[in-house]
Amino acid sequence: MKRLILSLIAILWLAAAYPEKFTYNFKPMRLSEALSLIAEEHPQLKLNFIYNDLDNYNVSGRIDTEDGYTALKQLIGLNPVSVIKKGNHIYVEALQHGKFRYYGNIVGNNAEPVVAATVLILAPKDSTVITYGITDNEGRFSIPCDRKEVIGKLSCVGYKTTYRQFNNFNVGLIKMSEQPIYLKNVSVTADDARLYSDKSVYLPSTRQKNASTDATDLLRLMAIPQITINPINGDVSDNGGKKVAIFINNIEASKEEIQGLRTQDVRKVEYLEFPTDPRFRNEERVINFIVQEYFYGGYTKIGTTDIFLAGFSNRSTIYSKFSYKKWTYDLFLASDNIDNHHNGNSIDATYSLRDDQNNSYTLRRKDELESSHFKQNQFPITFQASYNSEKIQVRNTVGFTHNNKSADNERGKLYYTPSNGIDFSYSRMNPSINNSFAYNGMLYLSLPKNLSINITPKFSYARNNDEYRYSASSLPSPIERFARENAYYYRVDANITKQINSNHSLSLGANGGEWINKLTYNGSDNYYDSFQLGFVAALINYNFRKNSVNLNTRIGVCLEPSRINDIKDNVTYPFASINFGYSPDSKNSFSANVELSTSSPTINLKASDILQQNEYMYVGGNPYLKSSPMLGTFLSYTFIPRSNLTLSLFGYLMESFDRIIVTYGQYNDGQAILRNLNNDGDKTTGQIGASATMNLLNHSLQVYINPKLSFYKSTGIYKKSSLPLSLNLQATYYLSKFYLKIYYQSPQKGIYTMYPGTYSYPQFYSATIGWADSNWNVRFHASNFFSRKWINETSTIESKWYSSHTTNFSPDYHSQIGVTATYTFGYGKKMTQGYEIGEQGSPSSAIIK
Repeated sequence: MKRLILSLIAILWLAAAYPEKFTYNFKPMRLSEALSLIAEEHPQLKLNFIYNDLDNYNVSGRIDTEDGYTALKQLIGLNPVSVIKKGNHIYVEALQHGKFRYYGNIVGNNAEPVVAATVLILAPKDSTVITYGITDNEGRFSIPCDRKEVIGKLSCVGYKTTYRQFNNFNVGLIKMSEQPIYLKNVSVTADDARLYSDKSVYLPSTRQKNASTDATDLLRLMAIPQITINPINGDVSDNGGKKVAIFINNIEASKEEIQGLRTQDVRKVEYLEFPTDPRFRNEERVINFIVQEYFYGGYTKIGTTDIFLAGFSNRSTIYSKFSYKKWTYDLFLASDNIDNHHNGNSIDATYSLRDDQNNSYTLRRKDELESSHFKQNQFPITFQASYNSEKIQVRNTVGFTHNNKSADNERGKLYYTPSNGIDFSYSRMNPSINNSFAYNGMLYLSLPKNLSINITPKFSYARNNDEYRYSASSLPSPIERFARENAYYYRVDANITKQINSNHSLSLGANGGEWINKLTYNGSDNYYDSFQLGFVAALINYNFRKNSVNLNTRIGVCLEPSRINDIKDNVTYPFASINFGYSPDSKNSFSANVELSTSSPTINLKASDILQQNEYMYVGGNPYLKSSPMLGTFLSYTFIPRSNLTLSLFGYLMESFDRIIVTYGQYNDGQAILRNLNNDGDKTTGQIGASATMNLLNHSLQVYINPKLSFYKSTGIYKKSSLPLSLNLQATYYLSKFYLKIYYQSPQKGIYTMYPGTYSYPQFYSATIGWADSNWNVRFHASNFFSRKWINETSTIESKWYSSHTTNFSPDYHSQIGVTATYTFGYGKKMTQGYEIGEQGSPSSAIIK
């Protein structure tokens, strides 16, 4: 008993010597969430508060104390909230209650949010203070008050005190004029990036925004280390090659839809992995632009790009946005014109065939491109109407695109080995006309009890006319094929999300849709096809976030029914992922992701038709193709050792099982080769690399470097491995309103996923010099200025019955000179949140190429 008492005394002494600590590092979050966290971890406080009353107050900062009452006072800071201690209970209560709230947004001269500004609500008669509030990190305030027609007094260090008559509860955007404050021997450096467990936030500089012509161009200049941008087509992907979806204010936008973005309105850029917001539609990786909307008025942006030394290429766009209160209307027009004589390919191929006596023999067929002509004109038009309130967001977008590829012609010489001494020639023509209509909708509802619903319907229709004509002097008659197609696509996504508390959220989702293709071939090949490929999926998503830890798990099942003419098939497969993020502070972030997914064949791969391509080659699809399971692991570590340096280390491994691969076999009694598709072998892709972005000379010079070592391995009928090294470099220098950008990408090599072969792209380099302000942006750019070759890709295919070496030609890697000019003029009054529109997509075609 004595020992027990002594032990209890020792425990009590230890408890007294080491009292309970209240140590938190709160990133910007709602006060109600922070209080819930403290109440959950320290029930002895007996903390009492009304969650909804405190939901509009935001807090951040570090707390480190041994007293609970002091911790709460530090947490609340300047917010109009009282902390009262009665006996063993602590009560946290808003000082002002009300059925209504005054809410708005405060920005400075450069449209950046004014943080921690004090907003006093004054009585109109004697200017007595009724209540007050503090703006958050976005410059927003929300103050409960039922008094109408009050006076707002806004004050903040570095800004002139501003008075406004608040006639409505929604006061919109208020601009405060900056007031210079002279400090002696003080130097302040702002953070350009902050890391969290679920996202990374980057602040573009004014010079970067002015120098950018569109949203993708802004990403290039920001050089965010977790993403890469293809220098040719502008596709955005993460360091592992995974597609990154582009959103603007949590609303999906295609690459074309953000061409009209006024980059000066971008306040910050977020990179998110597995975001839980239902408006992100379960996308795994997202770039989210946070931009400003207009309370009334808007802007118009006119742009044009012309490319020289590589034929004729012009892209001209007009984008206009007009807003009034909660409604926004967008109009987008564009003209895309290409006319050049350097597109096509040369193929040196070996065929294993049989003659009329069924004897095996090898034929070498070589076509050499001598001339070509490619001409295409595209004209999209899009209109969008949007409604945006605190609880409801609605968007409806309709678009029409006319695409006329009037010329896609090739001519050249044709050689055979063994040869009979006769010279042959060939010609190939593939013009097409496409007219498409698309509708995209979005409905977002924020419901009571922390529920939200997001529904996004889509529909598109395309009328495709495609002509193929191949003639060779060795053929008795040309191969002619005329394809007429009606293609339909629809899809509906629905998600309901419940924010259980500050740490847990649960989302249930479902989506379904279908591709429908009605296709007719006439000419050398005659078919009438009716293809349908549908999908229905259901998923559940759970997210846990607490302090520096973020855990997201997703699991679902998908059913894909298909009907290729009279052949029916049903495929069911699961998909799942788990993503872990850890960010001990705003300078370090670690993420790990494991995902099980499936690569499903598109409708044109499952086509049952067999079409003749040249004198010895036929092509077809396979309606019995199966989906290919995929298992991937991705690791990344991003850190900011200095305010001007951001680094990211990454690695991934992706395994495709029983993948879809092109196969070659004898056809027509061995007198020709059939290119088909089958499931065979596995494909392993891996990569390790690093990327770093450094700002020097007071942010006048930015340097970006991205070395990568890739690994490819193929098994099955095509056994091959490769270990290529690649490097991307970029440097941007700003001098007043002028800027200079230099970019370099080393040659790219790898193994195809779908073809039994390897590919190689040449190096790419470019230099850009321009002048920009808030309205004008004029630039001159040159790429591959030392190159006189038109080669853009070489590839090698190896199989038992067919092998080839192909050289593809295009202007992409030839020397080019271009000029781009954009002019933007704005009108009206800004507020927050906005998004741009552009040309809409069309449904996938089932025409075999």
